[in-house]
Amino acid sequence: MVRLKNRYLLVDILYPDPSTWPGITPKSASKLDSSSAQLAIHAPTSDALTPGLLARMVREEVGELYGDWGVGKLGGASAGGINVKYLSPATSTAIIRCPRASFRLVWSALTYMSHVPDNSDRGPSGGSSAQKRAGRPCVFRVVRVSGTMRKAEEEAIRRARSEIVRVRGAQEKGVLGDLVGDPLGLGGSSVEARAPVPAMNPVVDESSEDEGMAVD
Repeated sequence: MVRLKNRYLLVDILYPDPSTWPGITPKSASKLDSSSAQLAIHAPTSDALTPGLLARMVREEVGELYGDWGVGKLGGASAGGINVKYLSPATSTAIIRCPRASFRLVWSALTYMSHVPDNSDRGPSGGSSAQKRAGRPCVFRVVRVSGTMRKAEEEAIRRARSEIVRVRGAQEKGVLGDLVGDPLGLGGSSVEARAPVPAMNPVVDESSEDEGMAVD
C-alpha cells in the first residue's frame, strides 16, 4: 500500500494597508503607536471566510496561474488535494494540507491572493461598493512548511506567544518610557529585549510522520 505524503502550510493573513483597519483613517494611522499598529496588521478576519471557501480560493488561484496542469498536480478539480485543516478567523491563522509534490504551487498561489471576503463595513465611510465586492485587501504569508500537522500547530502556538510578548513589551515601553527613560541605554524595556523576534523567512520542514529526521 502506497502512503500519500502531504505538506502542511502555516499561513498568516495580514492587513498591512491602513485603509483596511476598522475605524481608522489613513491620517490617524500615522499617529498610532507600534503596539496598536501591530494589532491592526494582525486583525481578525471575517467569519465569511470558511475552510471550504479558502480551499476553493486556493484551487482557483492555482488554476488561474498554472492552468489544467496545476489543477492536475493537486489531484483534479473535484479531488481533495487541498484541504484546510485549521482556520481561526480570530487570529487570522490557517493550516493548509496539500500534496508534497505540489506544495510550492500552493505557496505561490497564496502569494498572489490579495483579498478575503468581508461582510462588515470598514472605516467611517464603510468602503466603496467595488471594495465590498472584491473583499478586504490582505496578504497571505506562509511562515512554515511542515511534514506533520503537529509541527505546524507548535509553530502557530510559538508565534502567537511571541506576538503577545512583543505587544506587551511595546505597551510597557510606551507607558514607562517618559517616566523612567532608558538609563541603561537598552533602547527598550526588559520584556521587549527578551522577546524573541519571529523569523521573517518561512521555515521549510521536510520532516514526515514516517521519517525520523527533520531538515529545516
